[in-house]
Parts: sequence; structure tokens; C-alpha cells
Amino acid sequence: MRSPEALRWRVIRQLLEALLFEGVLTYRLEPPARGGWGWLSFSLGQVEGRCRGRVRGFGRVQLAIKSLGLSRQGRAVAVSLEGLVGQLPASLECRCVLLAELEATLRHAAACPVVAERRDLAAEALDSALHEGHPYHPCFKARLGFDAEDQARFGPESGHAFALHWLTVPRDHCLSQLPEAEAAFWDRELGVETSRALWAALAASGGDSRRHAVLPVHPWQWRQLREGALGPALARGEVRALGTLGDAYRPSQSLRSLFNASRPGQACVKLPLGIGNTSARRHLEPHSVPSAPAISRWLRDTLDGDPRFATDYPLRLLEEYAGVLYTGHPERPAEQAALAGELGAIWRDAIAQRLAGGERAVPANALFAVEADGRPFIAPWIERHGLEAWLAALIRALVLPVWHLLAAHGIAVEAHAQNALLVVRDGWPVALLLRDFHDSVEYVEAFLPEGAEGPRLGERQADYDAAPDDRYYRMGAVEALRELVMDTLFVYHLSELALALETHYGLPEARFWQAVSDCLAAYARRHPELAARLAHLGHRRPWIAAEALITRKLRGPEAPECHHRIANPLADADLPH
Repeated sequence: MRSPEALRWRVIRQLLEALLFEGVLTYRLEPPARGGWGWLSFSLGQVEGRCRGRVRGFGRVQLAIKSLGLSRQGRAVAVSLEGLVGQLPASLECRCVLLAELEATLRHAAACPVVAERRDLAAEALDSALHEGHPYHPCFKARLGFDAEDQARFGPESGHAFALHWLTVPRDHCLSQLPEAEAAFWDRELGVETSRALWAALAASGGDSRRHAVLPVHPWQWRQLREGALGPALARGEVRALGTLGDAYRPSQSLRSLFNASRPGQACVKLPLGIGNTSARRHLEPHSVPSAPAISRWLRDTLDGDPRFATDYPLRLLEEYAGVLYTGHPERPAEQAALAGELGAIWRDAIAQRLAGGERAVPANALFAVEADGRPFIAPWIERHGLEAWLAALIRALVLPVWHLLAAHGIAVEAHAQNALLVVRDGWPVALLLRDFHDSVEYVEAFLPEGAEGPRLGERQADYDAAPDDRYYRMGAVEALRELVMDTLFVYHLSELALALETHYGLPEARFWQAVSDCLAAYARRHPELAARLAHLGHRRPWIAAEALITRKLRGPEAPECHHRIANPLADADLPH
């Protein structure tokens, strides 16, 4: 458990840092002293603020939050979340939602148990034990919809496992993409005994396998839907509950992706979860569920066609190989809308399937975690290999596979610290393992290399082709690809590692970004044939766009993506400002 007071200051710090970074609040920084620290002043509604701070790489703002002072008309005022949120430039409704998420974050974070020693945990156990939450977003553990009992039962930090609920639905109200015949699929995924029990439950409910399909549901989601949007279909007998059966699952740090606790090494199952957490509600984007296998096949075919992904830029995928989606009754559009993305499942390769002997996988957000002994998670590796050598290997392993996929193949992936896993051997970085592609892969038709095609999406291909750019996977401009990669890999990911290395090892952040810049420059020299494509990406411009996460939250759930302009530490000094 963590101190409520320390958590309160963390939430306040991340809220203010995000508001300042995204330009929601303008600030003045007095001439900084050594290390870039100085007094930072800002206005928030009727309140004036002053705090020690500095501006880091990509314009990220860092505050020494305990030095924060607030005043109104020259008189000091107390620092409180309610007071800060009440002054934000947003509607009353948006301010109330934000305050509720911040207060829920405090409650849930305070209740999280802490695993004393995580360095020796296997990948799945480590993933669940990474309790820290998003290091940038202030609503890092909001989980709106969870009460204290839900948090204890379904939060990954508790270590509890639970079985899934099962439903049967009409086949013509369902879309599915399976890698083999349905009976064989369920036998393989559930085991023959559980598969037989499932079909027996289906028969006992009055259904049959010719007219009905089955799908799993998170027990929290089942509780919500049976009393809400799914109630009418249950009352009509179209959807029938089959009860709880099969393996127990343990939640990952993303909550809705579940690891098999009964049979480790079996698939990870991703299920919709209608809670609000960080920046989004955790349902599944409906179009992406049946398309997930096609997206994974497209990525796998791309990697298989380029031997450099096995040698120079080692990249492995946790493929999403099956998807089932309940679409609802086609003649009841209101019910369909209420249930869109709320019932479905995606099956993903287990982490262990992509590791060789002597290798282990570490979620990238563990790389900047601090353990109970006060030392960084990565401390033993740096002591063993040396900081400079280890960091150079890390940058090559994390950056170059993603960069080569973008520069050479025109495909952008969301390589943030939760989706990326570093494969190490005795702590030495050897490869990158990526996951979660079904709704976060982007490409631009004209930026694909000659002879290459976008994903083949089967019977839904015509719908994707007819959709406007920027709606699904196909973007309208290469800038969107650059932003996705640089946001998720650099701005909100490696920037946290840069801060950790400066804090614990005294490595100046400027040297960290210089090492990244040098790595990208070496890649460009090695691939002169990609010079025009790299120039098109514009990653060396002095100013670039980045997604504004807290700004969008202040504008409400229906607001489009928000962006802001930030300084680029990877800029080429010869390019015009």
C-alpha cells in the first residue's frame, strides 16, 4: 500500500505537468539554474501558481511538486484537486468527470498491494504486478465503474484469478474469424473436457451448435450487461447464459487482457470491459474484433518477407489469431448501438510462445520502475553490463524494429510501454516483442513500398475501402504515421526511461536523446535507399505534433483527437525552424 498523501501529490503533479505540457496552461520559466531547474509561474483561472520546474526533452514539463504555491489576488490558497479542477477551462460536466476520475485514481491506487520483489518474475506475473500505472496521465488508475470489491477481485495487482462467464448467441448475430474449424478451435483453447462441458451447457439451454455460437464474457461485464443493455435480448431468449466454466484467468495491467492462470502458456484472451480508465472506455472497437487476425497475418507476412527482422532488427509479434464479436439483433438498432463493442473476444499468442531458451520478456514500463529496495528494476543489468553498452543495446532493440517497420514498410505501430516487451538474455537486450494490433496499426496507401498491399480484410474489405482516410487503419498522410510512432515510442515512453537514468545514474537527458539520434542516423547511413522515405517522415523537424491526452479529456468524450506542437530533441540543427 502507498501513502495517500504521496499519491495525492503524484496525481496533482501529473495533472499540472500534463496541463502545462499540452499548453492548456501557459507558463513562464525564470532563467533556469544548473540542470534546467527554475521557478515556473502559471495562471489557472483566478488562481496564480508558482513551482520549481524544468522543461525536458520533447517539451515535457517536470515539477518539484512539493514546492507548489497557489494564490488568489495575492493571498495564499490551499492546494487541492477540487480547487485545481474547478478552475480548468472546460464545461462543468467535463470538470466533474475529470474530478471523479482523479478521486477514483487515488482510491484505487491506495488500495493496490505492492509486490516486494519483481525482478525475477516471469513476464505475465511481472505484467500484472506493475502497479504504478501511466506515468504521464493523471487518471492512471481511475477504473470508473469498479468499486472496492471489484478492484480487489479484478484488479491485476491483487493477483486473484477468476473463471469467465459464457453466453450463447444466434450465429446470425455474431461475426467470427477462427483459424480452424470451430469444434477444433474450442477443443484446443479450452481443452477437450471443458469444450464438451460448454457444448453440453449449450444443449441444456435449448440451443444447438448449428444455430448458436458461444463466447466468453468478463464476469464484471456480465454483471453490468445482464442488468442493462443485454437485458432485452436475454428476456427474449435470443441470448442465453451458460454459466461460469473453464480455466481461471488473471488480469494483465491493461485489465481487459487476461492471462491463463490454470494453464500457463495458453492464449491470452482480450475481453471488453465497460470501465473508464486513463483516456478511454475499455470496450473493444467493434470493427477491429473480426479483423484482428487479418491485421496480425499482414504484419507477420511483412516480417517474414524481410529477413532483417530476424537478424538486424529482431522483431517478434504476439499475434491475434482469432476474434468473435456479438453484433446484436439487426432489426433492433438501438440495442445494437448500446451493445457495440461490449461483447466479444480476441485470442492472442502467449508470451512464452515467442521466447527461446534462456530468454525472458519484460514489459517496457518495467524498465523505468523502481523496486521496494529503492533501486531501479534494471539495476542488476546495468551493473552487469555497464550503463553505456546496455543503453546502446536497449535503444537498438526497442527503436530500430519499430523504425524499420515504418521507414522501410510504411507501417506504424503503437509501441507504447504497455504494448512493447523487451526480450533479454541475462539482462542484455536481444529483441522486441510487440502486442495489441487490432485497433492501433496505421498505414498510408501511397507510402507502402512498391508492390506491397494493405491488409486483406475479407468480407469487410469493401467497407474499409469505402471508409474515409483516418477512420480505421488507412491514414491520409504520412504525418499521422510519424506522430503515432514518435508519440508512443519517444514522447510518452522512452522519455520516462531517460528521466529514470538521469535520476538514478546521473546520465543527462540530452545525452540519452543524442544516443537515440545517433542510432537513427546510423540506420539512415546503412539504408541510403530509404533517404527519400525518411525525409518524408519529417522526424528531424525542430517542431512536431503530438497527441494531447488531457486536452481531449477536457473537451469531452465526443471530441476528436487533439494535438499540440512540441520541440523535438531529435531535430537536425540544419533544418529551418
